[in-house]
Amino acid sequence: MSVWFVIAIVAIVVGVGLLLFDRFRGGATRDRRRWASMREWEYLESDPVLPSRWRYGTIHQGGPGVARNLVSGDVPTPDGPRKAYAFDHEQAGRISSVLCAVQVHVSLPAAVELRLPSAPLPDDAGLDLLEPVGERYAFVSDADAVRPLLTPRVADASDAIGEDVELLWAEDAWVLAAAPVGISADRMQDLLADLAEVATALEEGLHARRPAIES
Repeated sequence: MSVWFVIAIVAIVVGVGLLLFDRFRGGATRDRRRWASMREWEYLESDPVLPSRWRYGTIHQGGPGVARNLVSGDVPTPDGPRKAYAFDHEQAGRISSVLCAVQVHVSLPAAVELRLPSAPLPDDAGLDLLEPVGERYAFVSDADAVRPLLTPRVADASDAIGEDVELLWAEDAWVLAAAPVGISADRMQDLLADLAEVATALEEGLHARRPAIES
């Protein structure tokens, strides 16, 4: 009898845990859908193609995967709107993070990952440690191309992202951040605004770099 009693208790605990998880996941989905509707953003339950647009950061670590609960729209900035995405990033069948991406108006000459000291080191052989940038360490695909872009404004903007986001990176014409699973809609909105500031700071570095190259 005692064995069956233990089995019954375990089954009840597992059942309650699954129920709470489903409610939590469903609540997060409803919050994001509501958030998108209020801002006239588009909502899509699933997109298996979008994550393959990028190759660094969590994409390299676990593969492109699938974008779940995807919202897309424009982030307003003083320089005009910027295209943005936010989605639950599913890799190997599980949600590993919430990815937020904001467009840079000019393509970057190389990739850079900005990692907090608490973040794991990148496993990409194409990235080398460059230097600290604010509270984060920069790993880059081309030191000569990226170094002029890592200005004090970029450092300040990346520091403002917050310690709950261990990894942010920039490649091609995008700045991205990997946020913890289950972040609130309000936190996601703040993160998108902070990424827009990082994008603006990188563009400022690009514009300052071009006259030096042309001269």
